[in-house]
Amino acid sequence: MALISPWLKPGALRAVPVIIVEDDHNLNQGLCLALKDQDLQIVPCFDLKSAREQLADSAADLVLLDINLPDGNGLELLHKIKTGSEPIPVILLTANDTEMDVVMGLEHGADDYITKPFSLTILRARVKAQLRRDLARVSKPSVIDEKYLACLREQV
Repeated sequence: MALISPWLKPGALRAVPVIIVEDDHNLNQGLCLALKDQDLQIVPCFDLKSAREQLADSAADLVLLDINLPDGNGLELLHKIKTGSEPIPVILLTANDTEMDVVMGLEHGADDYITKPFSLTILRARVKAQLRRDLARVSKPSVIDEKYLACLREQV
C-alpha cells in the first residue's frame, strides 16, 4: 500500500513550491532542512528583493516570511501577495512577539503567525495545516471539474 504524502496535492505532478524569506542564513538553511521532503520544493530567499523576483518568476503555494529583513519590512511583501490576483497563503515567522505585532500581522492578511524561537515540529504541523486549508479552498465542491462535465455530456 503506497503512502500518500501529506504535502502533495492529489493529482499534482509537481512538488509544492514553498518560499522561505529569512535573512538569517543559518535559520534559513535550518528551515529548508526541516521542511525538506520529496514533495516540497523549498526556495530560500534572504531578502525582499530576491523574494519578489522569485514570486514574479514562478508560482508558490506557501510563503514563510520574516518581517524584519535587511532591505525592508516583510509586511510590505505580505500586502503585495495578498492584494495580487491569486493570493498565496503566508505564515509570518518573526521575532516580533508582542500582542500588537501578532494582531497587526494577522490584520495585514497573514494566514498564521509564529514567533521566534519556535518548535520545528509545530512549524511543520502548521505548514501542513496551511497547505491542507489551501487545498480545501481550491478544491471546493462548487467548482465543477471539466472531466465531470464531459462525463455528464456523454450520458445525455
